[in-house]
Amino acid sequence: MRKFLFILFFLFFINIKAYAGDKDIVIVESYSQNIKWDVDYANEIKKILGKEYKLTFFEMNTKVLPPTEHESMGNKAWALIEKIKPTLVIVGDDPALKYVGPPLEQHQIRTVYLGINDNPRIYFSQEPKFVTGVLERPLIKRSAAYIKKILPNAKKMLILFDKSRTSQIIDKDFFNNQKSISISDITYDIALIDQYSEWKKIINKVNNEYDAIIIGIYYSVFENKKYVDHEQLIKWSEKNSKKPIFAFWDFAVGKEKAIGGLVLTGAGQGKAAAEIALQLLNDPKKLPNSIYPLFLQEGKFIFSKAEVKAKNINLPKEILDETTFVD
Repeated sequence: MRKFLFILFFLFFINIKAYAGDKDIVIVESYSQNIKWDVDYANEIKKILGKEYKLTFFEMNTKVLPPTEHESMGNKAWALIEKIKPTLVIVGDDPALKYVGPPLEQHQIRTVYLGINDNPRIYFSQEPKFVTGVLERPLIKRSAAYIKKILPNAKKMLILFDKSRTSQIIDKDFFNNQKSISISDITYDIALIDQYSEWKKIINKVNNEYDAIIIGIYYSVFENKKYVDHEQLIKWSEKNSKKPIFAFWDFAVGKEKAIGGLVLTGAGQGKAAAEIALQLLNDPKKLPNSIYPLFLQEGKFIFSKAEVKAKNINLPKEILDETTFVD
């Protein structure tokens, strides 16, 4: 009897070990559910994976917490992963991959990333085998081409970002840290600003020197060493700019915000990452490095009817036919 109970306990233990976490997926967000980007990609992940798997989200909140606390948030995310022992992890954006990616690779936990602006290889000591995913690159050249169709007489425009890590990566990789570039016969000046007072000055400067603005990332702008609310900032910019404001991301578009543009969406990133995750989940022996990182170039024309009307913009039929309006 004792021997039988021992065998039964042994088999029970092995069974628990084998299936612990088999239906668990942890999603590590660099930011939080207060940001539309995160909400949109999380919704797509839930839609595709939520019925079959238990999803646990962890918010690193790096858009609010100072950089000195980012690593400790990464450590907390890793502690959660160790506790749950998920079958797969999804990491959203560069800070999460930077701090959580290396231990995931080291412990051979299959991982899918999304929203990565930098070369993902830089976050690892060697080429990872257990990590792959979706890259994020703003559609700058394609945006320049469509803006030329909307504003055919435009000669000079401003591209405006904050000084967050994402913005600095884009500035380095696409603009090569130049102050000005020329695309489609339009001169684009590039500015990275992290102080609200300077942001206001340059918006006012636009009214005299530029034909329009394209706003990129604007979540890390400070006033008196505190983050300025991003909704307040984009609405102030729209109210005080006499020139149209276009956008690279859909979260900037709306009434009293940017007019719109050929934008990237969190939903697109989430859908692509979840589909990669499904490939791995459907084949337990499949290594992530067998799936080449996806350079998602799916831009969507998204515009605000209210802002198009307020700025007297006429969208060409070829753009209008592909446009989704947010209001």
